[in-house]
Amino acid sequence: MITEDTRTRTPRDRVSADLFGRIVARIQEHMPVATTYAETMVEQMLAYMATVAAYDPENPPAGLLQEGHEFTYLTPSAAVDPAIHYFLDFTADYRAFCADLTDGAFLDHAPVTHDDIRTGKSVTLTTTAMAFYGWPVDPAMWEQGTSCCQTDNCYLKVTRLAA
Repeated sequence: MITEDTRTRTPRDRVSADLFGRIVARIQEHMPVATTYAETMVEQMLAYMATVAAYDPENPPAGLLQEGHEFTYLTPSAAVDPAIHYFLDFTADYRAFCADLTDGAFLDHAPVTHDDIRTGKSVTLTTTAMAFYGWPVDPAMWEQGTSCCQTDNCYLKVTRLAA
């Protein structure tokens, strides 16, 4: 049985206020969204990325996968994925964030296609994992039954870089 981490973490604490503001501003330069919506996108993106860093898709925590899950990677929702793309615009900050989050590794952002993405099962797995690791989940950012795209989606995976 899954036990949810009862601590509530603050995703904003993962980056400086300056970097948080720059990502929010970048989103608003390219998308017609309110500041609070862009801030929520960034908060959920940071919580998602921290979850990816803690999660092992080859050995998910017991009880996390639902019956019939074949795809074990965590994927962003259609609302969260753009925040990752705009964070990537700040490559040095993104690289430093990844290194801090993963003890020197990097979170690769890669497109992938799988039926669990098209059906929304991967979003359910992702939000369950986020809650499991103690991160807040905003349901408005993680619409069930959808994903970043209906044919392809992006996911993050931890990659150890050679020193």
